[in-house]
Amino acid sequence: MKQFTLLLAFLSCTVALQAQTYADDVASIFFEKCTNCHHTGGIAPFPLMSYADASPIANLIQTAVVSKRMPPWPIDNNYSQFAHDRSLTAAEIATIDAWVNAGAPQGNAANTPTPPTYNANNWQLGMPDLSVRMPDYISKATSSSDDYVCISIPTNLAAGRVIQSIEVIPGNPEIVHHVLLYLDANGTYVTDTSSHSCGGPSNLPLIGGYAPGSDPLQFIDAPNLKIGVNLPANSHIVLAMHYPFGSQGELDSTRINLHFYPQGTSGVRQVNANPILYDYTFTLNANTVSTLDAWFPSRNLPMGTPVTLYSVFPHAHLLGKSFIVYGVNHSPPFDTIPLIHIPQWDFEWQGFYIFKYLQKLPAGYKLYGRAVYDNTTNNPFNPNSPPQNVSFGENTTDEMFLIYFQYLNYQNGDELVHTDSLLRLQNSRVNSVPIAQNQGGIFLSAYPNPSEAMTTIHYYHPKAAEVTLSIYNLQGQQIRQVSMGQMPKGQHLYHWDGQGDTGGPVPPGIYMIQLKTGDQVRTHKIVRY
Repeated sequence: MKQFTLLLAFLSCTVALQAQTYADDVASIFFEKCTNCHHTGGIAPFPLMSYADASPIANLIQTAVVSKRMPPWPIDNNYSQFAHDRSLTAAEIATIDAWVNAGAPQGNAANTPTPPTYNANNWQLGMPDLSVRMPDYISKATSSSDDYVCISIPTNLAAGRVIQSIEVIPGNPEIVHHVLLYLDANGTYVTDTSSHSCGGPSNLPLIGGYAPGSDPLQFIDAPNLKIGVNLPANSHIVLAMHYPFGSQGELDSTRINLHFYPQGTSGVRQVNANPILYDYTFTLNANTVSTLDAWFPSRNLPMGTPVTLYSVFPHAHLLGKSFIVYGVNHSPPFDTIPLIHIPQWDFEWQGFYIFKYLQKLPAGYKLYGRAVYDNTTNNPFNPNSPPQNVSFGENTTDEMFLIYFQYLNYQNGDELVHTDSLLRLQNSRVNSVPIAQNQGGIFLSAYPNPSEAMTTIHYYHPKAAEVTLSIYNLQGQQIRQVSMGQMPKGQHLYHWDGQGDTGGPVPPGIYMIQLKTGDQVRTHKIVRY
């Protein structure tokens, strides 16, 4: 009874401080959605790792958050959803807004959650199995032309491995516009740093890429599903580097970190990557708003076999205005599968977006993509004044229409794979030991939070124990209890569908998860809306 009374007191305190203090409400949002870029050594210009970091610029944060300019996430979440979603929910925006309006109070500093830790080298995935670095290169871009170079780097692997994740570490984030990674299995591609127009080898498979703000590229590594890319012995990796005009004379030394599956791992499904939808022959006339589109396999030929889509990467330059991509049935009733919609294209934030659930493109379907380009004076990013005719080209002042996909052969049930949960679990392994130690051996979290659909409860305990999960409303009433029984030590997931023990969905509001493992108890606040 005493324990339950303490829980009620904690809930009352939480309600009283809701959306008002840094410690109780705002820090967790910053740690989840902002500090990946805003930490010392990150790509953002200032850290947001503490109250001392955030409070002096609270009004600046409020403006950026309320306008939805930050965190950068140009995707329309109502159209389709992706893993690693950086966007803030309406509840999170309201929380930050109310905190600033209240004077940005700190609250009880002891309630501040443990901030995430970041590698001193800014390696998000920790120590790699193989790290290769390009030779120092000084950008040869001019005041009007970009610099495109392709650099081949030997892996010197004595035996073949399977790539589980790829992390690109730009040596000079200020000038690396993008990197495309290609696999040269035979090591025969010759480095091209002389033409300054190398956009990438056309005869080699693409295995990954980087653009500012993009996350490391991770493939699923789960007991029943493993996805990766074979890396043969003595192969080379070719880096297609893009340095924009204005970067001339600047030094770069970009590094590629590779994480492998353990040797002998079997059943890893191979993923492929290519620009499936494209147009290389267009011209965008001056003073016009133009639309480009493309089909695959072709306008009148449906897909012969089902395919599983892992990620999508639309690419354009400064004239881009919007993108929409979907799968469509070749025959009536012409059903569509929404893949990605970017209503306001942002040249500075692009990359491979991993689907929240693997996407099945059935046999008989086709892929369709459309982009809108604004080559008028109304486009503040138009590089030409007055506007000029612009065609496909490598320079930033040229334009592109490319839609890359990562894909693999379909297997039954792929469309049920929740990539977001699996990738978050993989990420938690990097720091799982220090997190557990910081919390006395027990770790409890939930995502997405807030949520209107499935909430994934993630917990860790250092030894085998009887585990019970209970969920309480703000009146202290238990609305759900799940007895897990005897659970082995380690990390576990429980997916809550928002249903109470009496049946039917619980009403929107604030709830508390209580984890009992052996004689230890942890609680965690979640929001349903």
